[in-house]
Amino acid sequence: MLTAEQISHFDTFGFVVMRQYFSAAEMDEISHEFDDVLAEDRQGQPFAGETRQAVLGFIEKRALLTHLVEDDRIFQPLEQLLGPGFVWIGSDGNLYVGDTGWHPDGSELNYGRIKVAFYLDPVTKDSGCLRVIPGSHRMPLHTALDPLKRQRADTSLMAFGTDASGVPCFPLESQPGDVVFFNQNLWHAAFGGRSGRRMFTLNFGAQPTTDEHIAYLQRVYQSNLGHIQRMQNTQTGRVYEDEFLHSGRPRIQGMVGKLVELGFK
Repeated sequence: MLTAEQISHFDTFGFVVMRQYFSAAEMDEISHEFDDVLAEDRQGQPFAGETRQAVLGFIEKRALLTHLVEDDRIFQPLEQLLGPGFVWIGSDGNLYVGDTGWHPDGSELNYGRIKVAFYLDPVTKDSGCLRVIPGSHRMPLHTALDPLKRQRADTSLMAFGTDASGVPCFPLESQPGDVVFFNQNLWHAAFGGRSGRRMFTLNFGAQPTTDEHIAYLQRVYQSNLGHIQRMQNTQTGRVYEDEFLHSGRPRIQGMVGKLVELGFK
């Protein structure tokens, strides 16, 4: 459970970091499953380190990882921040290469969405940790930062008189076991990380109550499905696993019921 101060921190700054939330033994198990899923996606080949490897539907592929979404340490803070009836959006497991320029994960300021990030290797300001611009999940700062978008493709370009790595920010330095909750409208980036640094995320949305919320969920689903089809060179493909969509576990049922109703698969 989050304290009132932690909730206020999240609402004001757009993020909260839970230090050593998971034990070393738990992280060893999680890391083993992470490495196994990513190796399976590479068909057992070594990671070349030239481009980012991203696996969508990541936690849904292993039972131990799937249970993270119903763990009290994840579920209860999400219910506090998003409210009851929040929905699953998806997960991804990543081996990162190079810098990630400044961006928000969306600008749907009227629909609450949270990303929960696990870093499986120590990361600092200069070795690839998540950097955030506190308060940028809210107007007017959110749109005032639009000039940073042109740095996404080339972090050496100047905006506000600096290159991307010089933008004023707060570094969320992390050790394995730490968990970051952040608003998906928050501007964030990472710089200086080694090739192959490991991170995975869980993504959630508040209970959809308007047509706009439903349209957003459909756009994200279609985008993820398209990515999977391109990676697999197929016209079919799946975003979610049947065992996850039709889970008998109450908490998972609650967060995927809307997806089933919408015909997502």
